[in-house]
This record gives sequence, C-alpha cells and structure tokens, in this order.
Amino acid sequence: MALTPFAYTLASTSLRNQKAGFELQFNLLQNSLIRRFNEKVEKVSETPITVRNKIEDLSARQQKLLDSLPAIQEFRQGSLNTAGTLEIIFDDITALFETFNQDATVDAAEIEAFEKQRDLVADKINNLYDFSHPDIFDGNTVDNLKDDIETIRSLTLTAGPLTDNSDVTDTLASLQNEVSVGITVIRLNASTALDLEQHVQSRFTTAEAELFELTTVEQDRRQEEISQAEANLGNLLRAISLSFETNSGLSEALASRLRPMVPPPGSAVNIIS
Repeated sequence: MALTPFAYTLASTSLRNQKAGFELQFNLLQNSLIRRFNEKVEKVSETPITVRNKIEDLSARQQKLLDSLPAIQEFRQGSLNTAGTLEIIFDDITALFETFNQDATVDAAEIEAFEKQRDLVADKINNLYDFSHPDIFDGNTVDNLKDDIETIRSLTLTAGPLTDNSDVTDTLASLQNEVSVGITVIRLNASTALDLEQHVQSRFTTAEAELFELTTVEQDRRQEEISQAEANLGNLLRAISLSFETNSGLSEALASRLRPMVPPPGSAVNIIS
C-alpha cells in the first residue's frame, strides 16, 4: 500500500483551512461593508438643513396661501350678494317715490302706502350683512347705509300739496344716489377680491413648482448617491471574491502537483511496483 506524501497531505489540509478561513473572513467583511453601506444610505437619505429649511418654508407659504383663500372667496361672493340686494333696494326706493308722486297732491292713502314701503326699505337696509376683508377697503358702504336707517324711518309725508314734501323727496333722491354708488363700489370690491384670489392661486402654483423641483432634485441626488454606493459595494465584494478564487486556484494547482502518481491498473509500472 502506497503512502500519501506528507507534503501533499499538508497542502490539502492547508487548502481546506484556507477555504474555511476565507469564508469566515469574507462573511465578517461582507457584514461590515453592508453595515457601512446602510449607514451611508441613512446619511445620504438625510435632507441637508438648507434644503429642509427651504422645503419647510415653501410648504408653510403654501399653507398660508391656502388658508387665505376661503376668506377672500367669502368676501367676493358676499359682495356680489350685497350688490344684488342693493339693486333690489334701489328699485324699492323708486317704488317708494311712486307711492306719492303720481299727482301734485298727497292724500291719506298715499301716506299709508308710503309708510309701508318706507319701512320695507329700512328693514332691507337693516338686514344687509357687512362683508369685509383686511386687504380690501370696502368704502364702508353698508355701514353708511345703516347709519341712515333712523332718518329713513323718520320720513313723514304731509297731506296736501306735493311741494310741501320736498324734504322727503330730496332725502329719498340722496338715498337712492347713495345706494347706486354703493352698488358700484361693492361690485368693484368683488372684482378686486377676484383679482386677489387669482393672485393667491398664482403664488401657490409658483410655490408648488419650486417645491416640486426642489424635492425632485433632492430625490435624484439621493438615488444617484445610493446607486453609486451600491455599485461600489458590489464591485468591492466581487474583487475580494475573485482574489480568493485566484489564490485558491493557485493553491489547488500546487496541491495537485504534490499528489502521488498512481499507475493505472494492469500497467507495467503497476506490475513492477
């Protein structure tokens, strides 16, 4: 029985130990590299303070703009409603004129109709709601009309010649002119509110575009750095593995050279030995 050369046995044992040692070291190194990779990804995923502050500023600006819209929209719609009500009041004042201006005299029936219509006008003015907005000067139209309520209620016709009631006619003419001006002012307020609303929406859109661009650039930066780190990790692990395979191949080649030659069964060398 041929004995296995000691050198071959030593080389084979060393090769097995080398493989086991490499696998242990490779696993330890791989775990260490992966841990460092995860730490880098975590760091890369952190948004820089300057970018974070800008994102927070844009988000806060957007929220402020959104919060301001309901008040503007309420003022605009309220102004349109008030203007429509004032147009009705204007017609009511015209009807108030007509209660006693049909001829040159004023009688009891006209006085009764006048007082009924007068109170209707006063009540409608009293029921007007005063819509306001801090960024729009409304001209105090509604407040000024409400100041006239007591004057309106105190208007009294005198039976007899129409000319004896010129003070009532003058007061109503002034009131009707005030209402007409108020309609114009309040409709202008509604138009101003619409312009302000569109301006707010435009600023919101601008902030939204800036925020989108900022977050997109930040996301691309993260993805690029993480992808590069992944590629570096993969390349490093492949290089380490390839290095071991090369060294292992050399060791196996050396061990195979030390393996004893065994002649094939039946050969002349085998018979002699």
